[in-house]
Amino acid sequence: MHENFAIVEIPTPPHAVCLRVTGQLNARSTPLLVRKTREVRDQEKHLILNLAQVNFIASSGIGGLLALVEEYRDAGLTVRLVELSEAVVSVIKLLNLDQFLTIDVDESHAVDALKAA
Repeated sequence: MHENFAIVEIPTPPHAVCLRVTGQLNARSTPLLVRKTREVRDQEKHLILNLAQVNFIASSGIGGLLALVEEYRDAGLTVRLVELSEAVVSVIKLLNLDQFLTIDVDESHAVDALKAA
């Protein structure tokens, strides 16, 4: 793995997987995230992506997130972003992407929203 980059899977209800991402989302780390999230998609589970510990996000990271959302949508699944770090929030707002992404306050809210859907 890349220095200071980690993805940890957190137990969630059977219809979803929560991944907590730590470090930088850049051209080197984004492919690792995409690979892991494709494994989740292939299990036909919704994705909760916790970005609280992402301290930098490059354009490749944003591109990866947007591609994930589209891939999951095409598969009839949902990606919910939670606990966005200030670094992630500032880029998402700057690019006006919050209208395209589903963002929840925290993991429990995302789980509740998925249960209600």
